[in-house]
Amino acid sequence: MAKSELQSIEFAEFVAVPLPAQQRSREALDRFLLAGETLLANNAFEEASVTDIAQSAESSVGTFYRVLGDKDTLSLLLLQRFFQAKVASIDAITQANQWQTRTLDAFISALIESLVSTYAGRRGVLRALILRASRDADFRDRVHKLNEYIAQRVVAVIQSHQQEVHHPKPRKAMQAAVHILLGALNQHTVTGNLGHLSAKELIEELTRMTLSYLDVHQ
Repeated sequence: MAKSELQSIEFAEFVAVPLPAQQRSREALDRFLLAGETLLANNAFEEASVTDIAQSAESSVGTFYRVLGDKDTLSLLLLQRFFQAKVASIDAITQANQWQTRTLDAFISALIESLVSTYAGRRGVLRALILRASRDADFRDRVHKLNEYIAQRVVAVIQSHQQEVHHPKPRKAMQAAVHILLGALNQHTVTGNLGHLSAKELIEELTRMTLSYLDVHQ
């Protein structure tokens, strides 16, 4: 396997938490994850104590430590779910057989719609991701690998329609287009700087820009 190829998604696996044997503990784990998601969405996860999380999850501190061990494990589980959701979304949208008889502009539109849907409501998760990446080199490397995995999957589909791409440097443009899209969505999700656009308008404008940049036409 070439060094640049990323066939494994090990970069999206941060922590393994055994599924509790008891139904009550499994339900508590689900509530802890939901409470964590809510705290992240409200930008309050860092300040929240284990007691706060347990109360929000309508559980006990003892159950929290028994099921999760510590707060950092919960944080990693939440980030892991985001990574794996992105991988699953990209894997689904880049299945080559569904695009063999369709145009590239249809793929670009569907791709951006999928990405916008994955990012929706994830402002807190993105903030947590950026914070951890700023202080953890290993995690930062995982973020880079995730972005590169996405780029490789998307570029493979675009290349299968390369006769529709008229950019003077198509391969470089394909790679750049994916990273530009991810960067724009990261920035928008954290800052809301494109908040004047509805979700539909955001998809339309990002699609228009991408198609124009790649100079896509029959």
